Amino acid sequence: MLNNDNLNKLQHQLCELKLEERRVCSDIRHLVSRNKTIDFFQAKQLNSLRTGVKKKIERVEAKIMPNIIA
Repeated sequence: MLNNDNLNKLQHQLCELKLEERRVCSDIRHLVSRNKTIDFFQAKQLNSLRTGVKKKIERVEAKIMPNIIA
């Protein structure tokens, strides 16, 4: 079982990752709403950032709330 200090660190890391995910999604949303033209490299970078952050969030959430199979 995780001790309280580790749990607090993981929760803090999760909050930071959620904020990062919100920022990336907001950047994408603003580009789309303004009908700005972006190059393929920039679109690929933003997509990679978004998927990378989602994977990190899933890993941290798995550490905080492990799957319990009954």
